[in-house]
Amino acid sequence: MLKKINRLSSLRLVNPRSINSQNFVLKTAKNTFDMPRFGFVISKKVDKSAVARNSIKRKLSMTIEQIFDRIEGGNDFIFFPKASILDASRENVAREIEELFQKERFIK
Repeated sequence: MLKKINRLSSLRLVNPRSINSQNFVLKTAKNTFDMPRFGFVISKKVDKSAVARNSIKRKLSMTIEQIFDRIEGGNDFIFFPKASILDASRENVAREIEELFQKERFIK
């Protein structure tokens, strides 16, 4: 689980930029801190079951924990998963996030 200081308490971003991916939409904005912060919003439109929504949140947060040391600070990130993430394996989600972060130059 991400440390409390690395989680977004308020899911409002100032001037967010939206990045679409196959399994999620990522909204990002600059922050005034030296560390990246993350938030996850899993709608009931994705799945009605809380067990499934928690599973999605674990997939995303575990991936972020694995690459956290390489992520540059000063950004806030909010993940909005799509329904297609339910069928994706954890490895595919991890690869997709890492490729997206490298493409957008969020990884050192």
